[in-house]
Amino acid sequence: MFFWKKRRRKLYELEVDEVFFDGHQLGQNDLKWSHRLEKPIPPSHIKRLGYFLFFVLILVLTKEVYLVLFKGGEYSAKAKANYIKEIWERAPRGVIYDSQSNPLVKNTLSFNLVMIPAELPRDREVQEKMVEIMADLLGRGAAEIKNQFKEIDRFSFRPVLILEDLDHAEFLAFKSKLEELPGFRLEENFKRIYETAGVFSHVLGYTGRVTADKVKNNSNYLLTDLIGKSGLEAEYEEILRGRHGVTLVESYARGGIGRVMGSQGAEPGHNLTLFLDAELQEKITETTRRVLSSLGLNKAAVVALDPKSGGILALQSFPVFDGNVFASRLNPENYKRIFENRDQPLFNRALAGLYPPGSTVKPFLGVAALQEKIIDDKTIVNDTGSITVGSQEFRGWSVLGLVDIYRAIAMSSNIFFYTVGGGYGNISGLGPVKIGEYLKKFGLADLTQIDLPGEAAGFIPTPEWKRFTKKEAWFTGDTYNMSIGQGFIQVTPLELAAATGAIANNGFLIKPRVVKTITDKDGKIINNIEPKILSRGFVDADALAIIRRAMGETINSGSARSLANLPGGAGGKTGTAETGVGNNTHAWFTVFAPYEDPKIVLTVLVENGGEGSSVAVPIAREVLEWYLAR
Repeated sequence: MFFWKKRRRKLYELEVDEVFFDGHQLGQNDLKWSHRLEKPIPPSHIKRLGYFLFFVLILVLTKEVYLVLFKGGEYSAKAKANYIKEIWERAPRGVIYDSQSNPLVKNTLSFNLVMIPAELPRDREVQEKMVEIMADLLGRGAAEIKNQFKEIDRFSFRPVLILEDLDHAEFLAFKSKLEELPGFRLEENFKRIYETAGVFSHVLGYTGRVTADKVKNNSNYLLTDLIGKSGLEAEYEEILRGRHGVTLVESYARGGIGRVMGSQGAEPGHNLTLFLDAELQEKITETTRRVLSSLGLNKAAVVALDPKSGGILALQSFPVFDGNVFASRLNPENYKRIFENRDQPLFNRALAGLYPPGSTVKPFLGVAALQEKIIDDKTIVNDTGSITVGSQEFRGWSVLGLVDIYRAIAMSSNIFFYTVGGGYGNISGLGPVKIGEYLKKFGLADLTQIDLPGEAAGFIPTPEWKRFTKKEAWFTGDTYNMSIGQGFIQVTPLELAAATGAIANNGFLIKPRVVKTITDKDGKIINNIEPKILSRGFVDADALAIIRRAMGETINSGSARSLANLPGGAGGKTGTAETGVGNNTHAWFTVFAPYEDPKIVLTVLVENGGEGSSVAVPIAREVLEWYLAR
């Protein structure tokens, strides 16, 4: 080491022991601070260092804020883009077949324009140019396009639907511009095509675009998915939709993909085979539509079921709608025709329409009166055309004279059922509570539990309900009205069909079913739907036999004698139900056939159709003649 000696301006070489000299070993004048190896740092230097470090800290914090606030999304996206990318494979929905394995709906290929948010460019100039191109191609304003972009998750690889079901011209237009639209692609998808438009729509339902909330709550859905909105499509959504396949791969922001991280193949949805008889459904639709047209009417419902299994052989509601219009973009004309139609074509009147049943309720009142020993099959009532209670007169539709239970049902005697329901003369009557109990036993106030959505439950009034709701007492006249299916009582056509089935099959109330079996893509049965008995043994077989015979008389010599020549015979009941609006009445007819071994129950309702015998019966006659002859 060297030491600069100021006094002589010469360098002296230090000895080793001199390096460690301390101040106490030297005199005050022997060696000054300037001669020492260690010197104290001046305060001014410390201040300058502090200022420098503070300045550096401010620069670092400023840069950090800039990166987080202004570049955070970009770098986060790049980091994510350098990580995992999802490549989706569409799963086709299951096919729905009729009872003869004829497909009622099929999947067809379509193309959608979709956007992959994570693949969108981050450069603002590129974004602005893309917005201009998209606005021009879509015929929308730039502001609308920008707003749509704002609502997406910018880091997601899940496709976002921009335009569905492209036609040929749209497909070519977008294909030619894809190089200028990074992050956009044309994606293959499936859409539903329903055979014989309108004939099966109330049973099959339709599909529509999945909602954002559904996707948010269920990761198995993509924003480009179709989902069941009504009918079997909605009821069996989890069965029909299958599961999309997905491959997870490493993705790089600079382009290209790396190794596969995992893969799951697409699984097609399961298939449904129905009890539905497609030819019967078509016959019912054609016949009812023709009758409605001839009368200038639009609204009706028809249900056909197998009384032994509960299988729905046909179910139709009028007016019908075409489910195919929902498979593509809904244009304003179709939207108005469906959603602004006062006749509500989407409303399934067969299972959700509530109507007073009129005289079709009389067979169930007859069973109740026989079961409770109010009458027997030899009880006679003199139908003089009216009954007077106090100052109020209750009329029948005609003077029928002496009638027993057989003639009372065959000729639809109001006077007989006023008597057995509300009491008159020496017959005490069932009363409203007992009437309600038996109607409920036949399922006329409960959901039938059919495997279709949107079913409504019928309504059976009680004195307590009237006091609470109407703030009125229950009168004998209320019981009389209830006894002939008028007043406050309401049922659905499906409920009436199931209840008629319970008379036809000797007392088994069976749950109606549309789907018979569920199969996989290879046709292997996954679930075979067995009949489910909701109730049995609630009435005696003898009482049911009397009522079946009475319903047979309705066909042979009564209000539906135009069906007297049906092969194997039949049993039925007509009904004409007041609507409470002027002289309008609903036309009803419910029937089972053949008489000895019923294979079908058919229930027909025509809203504001007039007399059941003149409007509903002709529809049933034509359908049954065709069905039984076949």
